[in-house]
Amino acid sequence: MARSEFLKSLKQAFGRLVPFSWLLPGVLILSACGAKKTVQVTAEPLRDKSPGYLLKRYERNAFVYDWVGMKMDAELKTLGETQEFKATVRMRRDSVVWISLSPALGIEMLRLLITPDSVRYVSKIPENKYYYEGNFEVVNEVIKTNIDFDMLQDILVGNAIGLEKDEGKFRSEIDDDKYLLTSRYRRKVKMAVGVDDRRMEDVDTIAYNPADRRYQRAVEKVDEEDLVISRYWLDGQYFRLVKSVFNDLLNKRTIEIEYSDFLESEGQYYPSRGTLRILDWHQISELNFKIDRIAVGKPYELEYEIPEGFDRRSNP
Repeated sequence: MARSEFLKSLKQAFGRLVPFSWLLPGVLILSACGAKKTVQVTAEPLRDKSPGYLLKRYERNAFVYDWVGMKMDAELKTLGETQEFKATVRMRRDSVVWISLSPALGIEMLRLLITPDSVRYVSKIPENKYYYEGNFEVVNEVIKTNIDFDMLQDILVGNAIGLEKDEGKFRSEIDDDKYLLTSRYRRKVKMAVGVDDRRMEDVDTIAYNPADRRYQRAVEKVDEEDLVISRYWLDGQYFRLVKSVFNDLLNKRTIEIEYSDFLESEGQYYPSRGTLRILDWHQISELNFKIDRIAVGKPYELEYEIPEGFDRRSNP
């Protein structure tokens, strides 16, 4: 699915403070890299560009790789508390994602191995040591979405998700010093739920009556992804993705992903800092990250083994 909501609840990763519900959301934002020089942003007034033009220019900046490895620092703010941790990510395109998570002291607490059709992880948390093995669909069951493996990898390296090449599916405009691409919202649903996608704020949701026949008829005729408005901000000079916002109108959830401090490595530019923000009806959660190191093109040994004495759990 190209546009959908992303997250809800998993279990615990670092004991009481870091819920495992943030493991995959955390994975989704640990994207990009760092290296040599900072990108400067133009101050010149922008000119209107068509969706097709913007999509082509953005595509030139997509992250291209066979292998990539990253080390980063991250800070999670949720439920009124803050937790810092470190992450190591190693990835082979279309094949595997390997992740090691550690608290600030550097002792590994969680290791994951994700493939296009499987999810495996080992929890080394004291008093909570176990391992889990299941198919990739557990990702969608746990975080209440319909992402696939390719989408997961795109998020990890900072590429846009759901930014289809079909220019007819988007509307373009200028927003301050950036270009904005917005997914076109189907008129029947717009009428039923009362949302004007041209005037939405980042955190807009909808108030709807599920018993309203007009609403029922509209929803029956569209896919779930049609109830998500996707927006992408590209910087005005280099057409790099700097922000994505996904408004899930049905579930009243908004997901924001922001990138900044673009740096150069191996002839490509990537954001060395990012923020993932999730807003729903009961709380706001935020994950910030900073890339310390990146290596592109280097094959990795992806060590994964189950320690002796660890029990297998049937649920993540």
